[in-house]
Formats: sequence, C-alpha cells, structure tokens
Amino acid sequence: MRRLAVWTTTAAVALMGVASAQTRPAEQAAPTQAAAAQSELATAITAYAAYHSDVSELRTSVIGNAAQLETALDRVGHHNRDALTRGWVAYGASTAAQSPAFVQGVRDAAAYYGRDAVIWAVTADPSYARGLRGGADATRLLLESANADAARIIAVADRYQEMALTIQRQRWANTVAPQQPARVQRVRALGVTGAPANTVPADVAPRLAAAPLTHTPANDPTAFGGRRFWDAVRGGATVEVASVPATYQWRVNASRGEALDRMAAIAAIQALGAEQTNQSAISRLANDPRTNGCLEMAQLQLYQCMSAARFRYENAFCLGQHGLRDIGTCIGAVAQPDATALAPGRAGDD
Repeated sequence: MRRLAVWTTTAAVALMGVASAQTRPAEQAAPTQAAAAQSELATAITAYAAYHSDVSELRTSVIGNAAQLETALDRVGHHNRDALTRGWVAYGASTAAQSPAFVQGVRDAAAYYGRDAVIWAVTADPSYARGLRGGADATRLLLESANADAARIIAVADRYQEMALTIQRQRWANTVAPQQPARVQRVRALGVTGAPANTVPADVAPRLAAAPLTHTPANDPTAFGGRRFWDAVRGGATVEVASVPATYQWRVNASRGEALDRMAAIAAIQALGAEQTNQSAISRLANDPRTNGCLEMAQLQLYQCMSAARFRYENAFCLGQHGLRDIGTCIGAVAQPDATALAPGRAGDD
C-alpha cells in the first residue's frame, strides 16, 4: 500500500484540516444533496451510454440510400467530445467501484489514515488511488472494460468501411455528394450540441445506476462495467464477445495511464460516500486531457475527411474511420496486451 507518510507531516496536517472542513458536512448532508451528486455522475455516464447506443444502432442498420447514409452520419456526429470524455471516465470510475478488493482497500486506508486524508490524497494526486491495496484488481477491471468497449466500436467501424466499398458500386453512392460543405457544417454543429436526451432508450437508463459494489463485472460480463455490458443492455442474439488472446493479460499503456488514475480516484471517493462534498473535484478528475485531446483529433479528422470527400460513398468511409475507429482507438489505447503480466488481482497488492 502506498503510504500517506510520503507527504510531509506539516503539509499533511494542514491539508487534512482543509479536507476535514470540506467533508464534515457530508455527514449532515440532506438526501437530496447525495442524490444530486449521484446525478452528476449518472448524467456523465449517460453521455457515454448514448455513444454506445448509437454504436448498437449502427451495428444493425444498413446504408441502402442517401437518407440512410445521412442518418448514420448524424449518429456518429452528434456526440460532444467533452461530454464523451467525462462519460467514459465516469463509467470507468463506477466500474472500478465494483471491485470488492479495491473498495475494501480504500476503506482500510481511510480507517488507518483518516477518511479526510485519503480523500485529499486521491484528489491531489489521482495516481495514489491505484496504489492502494486492491488497486491492481480495479485496474484489471478497467483495462478489460476499455479493451472490450474499443473492440466493439472498431468491429462496427470495420462494417462501415466494408459497406463503403460495397455501395461504391451503386449509382446513388458513386455520384458527387451534393452540398457537401453544408453537410460538414451540419455534422460539426451536432458535435457542439451533443446527443439528444432520447438517444439512450428508456429501458437502458435504469441499468446505468452503479453504486459501489452493486454489480459483479468480474464474474458476469453482462453486468455494468463488464466486457459485454453494452451489447447485453440491448438484448437479443446480437451480443458479441470481445476476443482476448488466452495467453495475454492486459497492462497499462503508460502514456494513457492518467485516465485510469482519474477513474480510480473518483471510484475511491465513491467508495467513501464522499461524492456530495467533492463534486468540484470529481468534475475536475473526469476531464482527462489526453482522452479529450484524442477525441478532439478524431472529430477533426472526421470533418477534414468529409471536407475532402467528393462522392457519397466516401462519407461512409469517413464515418467508419474517424467517427468510429478513431474513437474506439482512443478508448482502447489505455490497455496493452502483455504475456508476462502477473495474475489478475495480485500485482501491487502488497
């Protein structure tokens, strides 16, 4: 366990006093405040769910005419990168909070060092959270979830890039796309406003609630945070299982590890029931700059690709490559396969 003793005694005592002043009201907070804090996380997660809901629609829909192509473009275009960043981090945080080992490790640290000190530590240095006992188990859940979500998105990207080649032979698709500049501007505008509230089906919304230790993604891949969660919420026989080489474990891509740190830090705050008095910290932690920059680049590439497109079918290619594949790559980049990794739940638990 990473020890709070690495901080100087003077600084720790001073900052614990500040943290204490911030967190004492939590014990007296009205239920409505707690509900509001939960709503902040739930709202963020809904933005990520909206993207996966559109991925589900794109997985089963076809492009047989110009109108269907425009609908598909709108589906990938109407997601705001800031909201998508916060949504993915919030989803990851609630996934990490389903790890019994991690939640217990956070609570043990709070019992030893003090609740206020641990809250301060994870907000001041998000990497502290994954260093706690059980952090390796939470990290494993996060890596498996990110890899599976990325694979799901990229599989649909493959479908649309293949579809672009298929419709290239159809007359309606291999004609010059009319009013292409206006089309690009429309998609740009959609990205600013973000997905409409009804993007997430009403029957899916209740499944997005995830208080700590209320789901078991480690044992049930269809549970919240599980490898097949986004397919499972849509039901039917279309559930897809992400392929993972039998001899590989997932390890953290060091250049993107900050996103996992931020997820774990928010999960630690959740584990201590401190969301309502640390909303500003949670909001700051959810805005991972590398993820946001990656998603921004994906959007810019989509707009540039569409700007350069001459024929209708080229828009379908842009959709698959930048509206889907690049987004999936941004999410999956936190995980790397590693045949030499230690068994899940063991590394870093001492």
